Amino acid sequence: LNNIYALTRKKSDQAPEAVLKLSELLSFMLYESRKETIPVSMEMAFLEDYIALERIRYDQRLQISFEKEVQDPSQPIASLLLLPLVENAFKHGASETRFDSFIKIQLKQHESNFHFSIENSFEATKAMAGTERIGLNNIRRQLELLYNDYNLDVNCQENIFNVNLYLNLNSYGKN
Repeated sequence: LNNIYALTRKKSDQAPEAVLKLSELLSFMLYESRKETIPVSMEMAFLEDYIALERIRYDQRLQISFEKEVQDPSQPIASLLLLPLVENAFKHGASETRFDSFIKIQLKQHESNFHFSIENSFEATKAMAGTERIGLNNIRRQLELLYNDYNLDVNCQENIFNVNLYLNLNSYGKN
């Protein structure tokens, strides 16, 4: 909201788009996020809206790519499962790096196989403290509760932080 407020104060041409994206995010949070599962297409659309809002915020200071390869957009996935991973990339990567910041996201789904990869730049001088791992631990706990068949790989090296999530979407709720 502070970013949108600043855009309106500057009478920026980006303010209406930012308000629209925020409206779409809030609508999703109020009405769709209550559902246990949503179609992969809906989760992707939510992430696209979130990323679009962040693009306005970071402008040219951040290179963002989001590649999608989805065979069945109606395939169900746990609601808001991926958002914490994307938020972490912006919070611990983009907002804390000064130069050559990037976030690369890949989402692939074929039948029940789902792969989500997110990679972001970060400054090694701001090494991850234990408290910053709380988000990843919460995601891991959520996966344990929701999916019987998953793998979450986290790698951190040479100013690049990478998370790979592999899911069998058919294993939802079979714990």
